[in-house]
Amino acid sequence: MDYSLLPDKKNVKCIMKGEFTFSDHPTFRSMIDEAVKTGAQTIQVDLANVDYVDSAGLGMFLVAQERAQSEDWTFRISNPRERVKTMFKLVKLETLIQVVDE
Repeated sequence: MDYSLLPDKKNVKCIMKGEFTFSDHPTFRSMIDEAVKTGAQTIQVDLANVDYVDSAGLGMFLVAQERAQSEDWTFRISNPRERVKTMFKLVKLETLIQVVDE
């Protein structure tokens, strides 16, 4: 997984690329840490360029959501591809994390 950050005054968009699997845990944590350090009120993870998310990746999204709640910022996911969106629906991720299409 690769990523880039697009910060503005109150929001940071984290654009992820590739597959998001168990082995990406350190990279994902670093990405979220970087985004939090900007002082943004909202961190949005854009999945338009992500082909696959495994169960560990889903768990990392939940950990980020819990962190957001405890640190008083908003976490959301945007633009999941159809395959990833189907997985989100199966596990009802959208009931726990805001998932939007832009």
